[in-house]
Amino acid sequence: MIQAGGYIDATFGAALGLATLSAAALGQVVSDVSGVAFGGVVERTFERFSMTKTPSLTNVQRTLPLVRNVRIMGSIVGVAVGCLLGATSLLFMDLEARERQERTAELNDI
Repeated sequence: MIQAGGYIDATFGAALGLATLSAAALGQVVSDVSGVAFGGVVERTFERFSMTKTPSLTNVQRTLPLVRNVRIMGSIVGVAVGCLLGATSLLFMDLEARERQERTAELNDI
């Protein structure tokens, strides 16, 4: 999301005058679509290399509130960890690139 939003902000945002938050929202769309598209791939890869095992639960067990709560908490923790890992790219990004591009464009117009 951060990389996509940064790219959108630096290219389309600077050219079309989009607000930084608009670029961030478009980056979020890219991130969500990627998550839906590639989420199953990650699970299958982990299963293929025996890094995880699908629990054998009965249909009755799957409907238990405890099982549903554990699934929800696992999803929350997974999303939070993924977001934190994705945010590490901020350590390597040039956060002032757009401002420099806009200042350069203003100076070229003078």
